[in-house]
Amino acid sequence: MRPSSALTPNSVLTPMEAPRQRRSDETRTLILDAALRVLVERGYAHTSTVAIQSEAGVSRGRMLHHFPSKDALLTASVGHLARTRIAELPAQIDWPEDPVERISAATDLGWSTFHQPYFVASMELWVAARTNESLRTVLLPAEREIGRTVAAVVADFLGPTLTSAPRYPELYPILFSSMRGAATTYLIDRRDPTTDPHLVLWKRMQQDYLITG
Repeated sequence: MRPSSALTPNSVLTPMEAPRQRRSDETRTLILDAALRVLVERGYAHTSTVAIQSEAGVSRGRMLHHFPSKDALLTASVGHLARTRIAELPAQIDWPEDPVERISAATDLGWSTFHQPYFVASMELWVAARTNESLRTVLLPAEREIGRTVAAVVADFLGPTLTSAPRYPELYPILFSSMRGAATTYLIDRRDPTTDPHLVLWKRMQQDYLITG
């Protein structure tokens, strides 16, 4: 008898299993998208499985089949959005050849990712996880995985010439932490992020670390 455990990436689906698996994947995505909308719109404290179920338009049994707990669902939704957002970034960007111009373009694009629903949702979960051990337990490894993916994307933005500079390893965590910290102010202050004064500083700092230094 075929085992009922989750399919692995290399599993071969029978003609009868393929449509069922596709429907299951579609339902899972529907639930994740709904959870994210509720989390961003209402905040963690006012996000419930009942609200997510209603937003997704699925039965409670179906939702619990995919996600047995609220915290597991919300953590998965943030990871889902982050991966989707990264996948939606232009695969082929006509990056400038001049290193200074490339730094400028990469910084602008990188900064824009901190003003997406993923970031708002992440901050909601981070604050909640401070006093919620079960949430922290599922959130921490997920955030570490996302962090590795983001680091690889940033390296692609800047390209091998700039990222091979000796000081790049010490620059990246400083730059990333600075952007994340500055972005939190936009959660309550409705300003235009494209005019943030930090942009000039971040670009100059990268020039100093990766070109001049």
